[in-house]
Formats: sequence, C-alpha cells, structure tokens
Amino acid sequence: MIGFPNTSRSFDEDAGTIRFSGYDGVMEVHFLLEAPALERISGLSRSPDADYLGAFDRFRDQIESAAIRAYKRNRKSLIRLTTSDF
Repeated sequence: MIGFPNTSRSFDEDAGTIRFSGYDGVMEVHFLLEAPALERISGLSRSPDADYLGAFDRFRDQIESAAIRAYKRNRKSLIRLTTSDF
C-alpha cells in the first residue's frame, strides 16, 4: 500500500506541475500533478499569483486518493495525474 509520510511538494512553473512523492514500502514513487487538474478540483484560475501550493495543501486528501488509484492502475515509479484522474 502506498503512503505519503513526506508532506513536501514543489511547483514547477515551467512544466506546470506540482511534484510530490509517496512510498510503497521502501520504493519511492514520484507524482506529477498537472496544474489544470488542480485548477479543476480547487476552482483556482491560472494567473501569475495563483497559489498552487496552497491549493494543493487544501485538497491534499483528494489528491492523495487520486494518486493511490492511479498507482494501483499503473505501478511505476513516476505517475502523472491529469484531470481525468479526478
């Protein structure tokens, strides 16, 4: 079962993704959450001052649930979450 003990996350403005990690036992799994997916679940609109990390924190439970579902479908070390995952 994958878990998310590390709460760190970062926003890559150039790529338009929020990066975060989970762990399946000792294996680290990297996740990329596309900004449009976060905008969809949070109601955030794309703007220079958009608070993507704040929105990520507010919707962390929903994002982690989607990450778990995506990981169960595709057990790889890098999972990209898109709007279709929500």
